[in-house]
Amino acid sequence: MEKMTKQEFEAIYTDKLTKKQRLVLREFLQNKPDPQIANSLTPKVTRSCVSDHISNICQSFNIKNEPSVGYTQRDELIELFVKYKRDLVCPELLNKFGERTPEAPKALELPEGPVRLNSEFYIERSRMESDCYQQILERGSMIRIKAPKLMGKTSLLYRIMDRAKTNDYQLVRLDFKVGEKEIYSDINKFIKWFCLNISRQLKLESNIDKYLQAGGGIIVNCKQYFQYEVLEAIDSPLVLALEEIDCIFCYKEISEGFFSMLRNWFEETRNTEIWENLRMVLLYSTNVYVELPYNQSPFNVGFEGELTEFSQQNILDLARRHQLSWGTDEVAAFMALIGGYPYLVRKALYHLKDSNLSLAEVLQNAPTDVGIYRQYLQSHWANLQNYSELKAALQQVVCAPSAVKLEQVLEFKLLSTGLVKQNHHGITPSCRLYREYFAEKFRDYSRE
Repeated sequence: MEKMTKQEFEAIYTDKLTKKQRLVLREFLQNKPDPQIANSLTPKVTRSCVSDHISNICQSFNIKNEPSVGYTQRDELIELFVKYKRDLVCPELLNKFGERTPEAPKALELPEGPVRLNSEFYIERSRMESDCYQQILERGSMIRIKAPKLMGKTSLLYRIMDRAKTNDYQLVRLDFKVGEKEIYSDINKFIKWFCLNISRQLKLESNIDKYLQAGGGIIVNCKQYFQYEVLEAIDSPLVLALEEIDCIFCYKEISEGFFSMLRNWFEETRNTEIWENLRMVLLYSTNVYVELPYNQSPFNVGFEGELTEFSQQNILDLARRHQLSWGTDEVAAFMALIGGYPYLVRKALYHLKDSNLSLAEVLQNAPTDVGIYRQYLQSHWANLQNYSELKAALQQVVCAPSAVKLEQVLEFKLLSTGLVKQNHHGITPSCRLYREYFAEKFRDYSRE
C-alpha cells in the first residue's frame, strides 16, 4: 500500500465508500467475523457478500486484495484505521495493531459535554452499545437508556442517531431539561410544545392547532397529529429521541398522560403499518417513580440499556489513547479513589497528559478544593444547598460505615446525581472521592 495522507484517507472514507460499505466496515473494525456481520445487517446478506464488501473497501483505499494472499490486506486496512480513525477500532484490534503504526502527538479534547462522533477518546463499554445500533434499525423499536448524569448517555445517543442517519432515517431530538418552566404547568401547553418542536425539526408545515383544538382529548389529538402530519408526511423511518425525560416525573398530570401516550404509540407500531416507521429512544437518569398501570407504562417494553462504569481494561485503553504509559498498578490506584465513573476518568487523564502533575499528586488533592475536580464537586455542594432533603440524605450516606436505606423517591433522586450507587444492602457513595470530599464538607458545615 502506498503512503496515504490523512486528507486522502478522509476523502476516500467520506466520498468513495457506500453507506452499506461503511456499515460493514464499522462491524469489521469491531473484530466481528464475516458471518456475524452478515447477520447484523438489515436486510441480512450472505457471508460472501460481506467478504466482497471488504475487498471493495480495500481497493478503495488502494490496498491490493489478491485472492492468493488471503486476508493480509485486511490487516493493512485495520492499520490504516488505527492510524487515522481509531475511534472506529475496537480495543482488541488496537492492542494488536497499535504498535505497528507510530502515533503522532494527539490533540487533547476537553472532557466536558458529549464525546464528539469522530473522537478517538470514545470508549465502547459493552455489547449493549452495539445492540443499540442494531435495535434502532428494527421496525417500531423502543430503546430505553438509564444512567446517572455524566455517564455518557448523550454520547451514546449521538452514535445511535448517526447509525440511523447513515440509513437515511429522519431524526428528531428533544431535550426536556431545556423546556421553559411554563410548559410544565399544563398538559395542553406541554403537548403543544412537544408537537411544535417535532414539526420544526422536520421542517414540516405546522397544523398543530387544527388537531389540538379538536374534540377527543389532548392525548388522542396528539396521536392524530403525529400520524397524519408527521408519519404520513415524511413516509420514512423516524427516530424520536427524548432526553432527560425524568424532568417531568414530578409533574403528575403531564407524566401520566405523556408516558401512557408513548406506550400507546409503541403498541401502535405493532398494529399499523405507517407506525412501524417510528423508533423511539428514551434517556433518563433515575429509576422511574411515576405510578403507571403496567400496561400503560413505556418503561417495561422495548430494549433496556444501562450504561456501566469503565472497566480496568477500558481505562487502560483510554490512558493509552492519551499516550500515557500506564499499567495495571496505576489503574488500580486510580480506581481505588474514583472507580470507573467516565467523567472523572476522562478529566483526570486529560490533566495528567496536559500538565506536569503526577498521578500521586492528582490522587492526593482530588478530594479537596484545590484538586482537579474542585469545580465539579463545588457545583454539587452548591446545588445541595437548594434541596435540604437530598443534602441530609447524602450526609447520612457518606458518614455511614455501611450501606444506608432511604425513602424510595429520595433514593432515586440521589442515584440520578451519580454521587451514590445501589447494592443489595442499600445506598453507598459511588467512590471514595465522594465519601472523602462530602464527609469533610459536612464536618465543616456542622462546625459553623
